[in-house]
Amino acid sequence: MNKILIYILLLLPTIIFSQENLSLENAIKIGLKQNFDIQINKRNLEISKLNNNPGKAGALPKINLSAKKEEAVSDQSNNPTSFIQEILKSESINATANLSWTLLNGYGIKASKEKLNQLEYLSNGNLTLTLENTTQAIILSYYNCILQKDRLNLLQNVVNLSRERLIYQKTKYDIGVSSKIEFLQVENTLLTDSSNLLTQKVNYNNSLKNLNLVLGVELDSEWNLTDEMSTKTQIFNLKDLQSETFRNNTNINNQCINNEIIRQDIILAKSAYYPIVSFNSGASYNESTYDVGDSGYEGSNTGETLNYYANLSINFRLYDGGNYKTLLQESEIRDLINDLNIEKKHREIKNQLSINYEKYNSNIIIYNLRKKAFDIAQINYQLANDKNNRGNINSFDLRDIEIAYLNSGISYLQSVYNLNESYLNLVKITGGILEATE
Repeated sequence: MNKILIYILLLLPTIIFSQENLSLENAIKIGLKQNFDIQINKRNLEISKLNNNPGKAGALPKINLSAKKEEAVSDQSNNPTSFIQEILKSESINATANLSWTLLNGYGIKASKEKLNQLEYLSNGNLTLTLENTTQAIILSYYNCILQKDRLNLLQNVVNLSRERLIYQKTKYDIGVSSKIEFLQVENTLLTDSSNLLTQKVNYNNSLKNLNLVLGVELDSEWNLTDEMSTKTQIFNLKDLQSETFRNNTNINNQCINNEIIRQDIILAKSAYYPIVSFNSGASYNESTYDVGDSGYEGSNTGETLNYYANLSINFRLYDGGNYKTLLQESEIRDLINDLNIEKKHREIKNQLSINYEKYNSNIIIYNLRKKAFDIAQINYQLANDKNNRGNINSFDLRDIEIAYLNSGISYLQSVYNLNESYLNLVKITGGILEATE
């Protein structure tokens, strides 16, 4: 009887205090705000926006200013060869200003600005992709917690019944109306289910930690999950899904942006073989003051000079040993590679869409079949327990029915999770997961 009491104490449901309610909607809000990958991509987008300006593309002039002051002392008082035998002092101030402006560099400025635009678009696309992946990860992590919790409750229910049967069998065995074999069978059943229950508790706790990791919160945060896994199903048309995918899929859009960046790089490479027109202007001012001591010189000892200039230059590369021809051929090959990359990405996405479409439809059927099987297993398990209480069924037959009930319940819960996972994969590939969760 002492062992039975230990089983009861160990397997009582764990009481957890200070749990905060967490709905799926709030989980998504928390994750999209605090997830580290999202925060990193937002900062990268900020950098791309800062860099996307005409000055970075070379469209604006550059102005340089410089100034310096110099002082010099030359002691010629004891120099017999010097014309003025005094301590000579001089001061000078120099200031220069220069403006340089590339007016034309073979469309390189335009290409540079367009490349900066595309880099900003790509950063935004990467952020969108991260938002999509994170949203999917949050939902699946949340549902996995529910899956593990429901499996825990299923095992807890079986353990509770096993614990009651063990107490009942112990009483029957003590008064001599039950065999030791049946008592040991029930005890072994409780030990097995207890072990599975403890393992499942660990699985549930780990699923909560994984959820916290995706959300970007403290790993030991405790939640009371208020939502259940969705069991709604939807009928999709494959052609409509394909149209949405080719129009909205983030991976395809990002590939198109990458290809446009490569095209601008090609234009930049070609721009070196077009005329480069530059404008330069500037001015310099110098003021010098001389002190010649007691030499008797009574004229002005300050001199000023002002120089300024402006020029327009045109540079054109006439011949470069055939490199330009090679560059043109390379550009044509790169354009072909870009087209092949787009076609490759389209086919990959189309293949993934077809696989996920068939998987989702299959999971709908599997879910309905396993739900019906679990409903039957539940009724059968309830009837078997009633018969066992009346002594119309032995513990061995009951155990077979109990195992079938457990397996059916676990398969049903997994089918619900698989149904949601395949639905999210299908919605994500069409580029609609963010709208679907709003």
